Order: sequence, then C-alpha cells, then structure tokens
Amino acid sequence: MFARIAPFHTNVLVVGPTRTADDRAFLQGYAVDVAEETGTVATYALHNDYSVTDFDAVYVVGTATTLRDANGLVLVAEALAAGMPVYDSAHPQEAGYCICGLGQNVQPLRDERGDIQCFECSGLTIGCAHCGESADVEELEIVKKGDTFSPVHSTCITEARREHPRAKIATA
Repeated sequence: MFARIAPFHTNVLVVGPTRTADDRAFLQGYAVDVAEETGTVATYALHNDYSVTDFDAVYVVGTATTLRDANGLVLVAEALAAGMPVYDSAHPQEAGYCICGLGQNVQPLRDERGDIQCFECSGLTIGCAHCGESADVEELEIVKKGDTFSPVHSTCITEARREHPRAKIATA
C-alpha cells in the first residue's frame, strides 16, 4: 500500500448530486465532514454559478467519473480544465481511524507504514478560519454561513457573539 500525498488546502468546493432533497442534505453533510476532517473551509455547491478558481480544490460526493448531476459535472470539468485537484470520495473500505481516534472517511491519508493519519496529525489543517491560529480538532466548531462550513475556535465564536449579539452564528 502506498502513502497518499496529503494536500494542504484552505478553501474547497464540495460537489455532488443535488436533484432531490435527500441529495442536497447528503451533499451538505459531506461538506461538514470535509470541513471537520480536513480543517478547511468547505462550500457545498447547489448550482454551477461558482468560479472554481476561487477555491483550492474540489471534493466530489462519489466519483467524478460516475457523477450524473449537470451542475457538479460542469464544476468538475472547470476545475480539471484549470488544473485544480479534484478528490473523489473515499471507498468505504479506505475509511478508518487515526491513531488519535478521529474517524477518517473523506480522504483518509496514510503514512509511510500505511497507517491512517488524520489531517491534524499530519500537520495539514488550517486551524481557526476566524483568527488563523492553529488548534486541535476538539477545540474547533464548524460554523455555517450560507452554503459554507468553517472550522472556528469556540472562544472566537464566544467573542463574536459578545461583540455582535444580534448576528446569527450557526454551528453544525
């Protein structure tokens, strides 16, 4: 088994089927998983009116070769044409747990021995999307704003609520 080269991204687009309410809910849930597991800001695409080059990479629910959703196909094609990385969902047999105990099912990374290693243990997470400070995954909450999920320190959320008490800060 070969070690998968770990990417470092800060802002990704998540695409997949959007035809039914269940499809959209699954896509949204997968975007939360991408944000949690990779420590990136993840936006889920409900339409194709995005500039893919505003993102570092594209994550696909399923695989790009089996995607049958027109919006998702357009975005994947644009990303590939721009030379951007496009990551298919991991096969269920690739999923597992890092030695730290964090479940990995989005894009499990493997070290040189073939053991699963999470993005945090690999040193590849961006930390808090608000203040930019690094953090353990346990210290971050996933905050939703529109179609985007961002990992944010609990203390940053508390501070934002104190400074802007009327603002809506949703957490997933």
